[in-house]
Amino acid sequence: MLTRIFPFLDPCLITPELSERLHSLARDCAALEYDRSFVADRLQTAPVLDLYVPLLTPLGLHLVGQVTQHPLLGSRKIITSQLWWADPEGHWARTLSRFYRLARPADPDGLDHITTSSLFTFDDRDLEGDDF
Repeated sequence: MLTRIFPFLDPCLITPELSERLHSLARDCAALEYDRSFVADRLQTAPVLDLYVPLLTPLGLHLVGQVTQHPLLGSRKIITSQLWWADPEGHWARTLSRFYRLARPADPDGLDHITTSSLFTFDDRDLEGDDF
């Protein structure tokens, strides 16, 4: 039942790429717990996300914005993979796939542009963007 509503829960969808992303996320989690200084090194090569807004989908919280210097997507509008951590001062965010340097939010107050995608309107086209 759950996998019909949330297909990403199906263990048949586990790939080596997903496993590596989760391992990378876990390593960063352990590092963030004790010492955040490594983030500065990661941000030197991280893509920049500008004019971004949060997007809540059945897969989790994402960011939508204009990316530059993305290693796979170049420079264009994207939907990131699931958001895991964000710098309280708004300088960076860590998604399932990578760190992003955050430029300008589309809504500096963060109140007017929280976008949602319901189960009834969400489909694979919503995944076009970051590394899905």
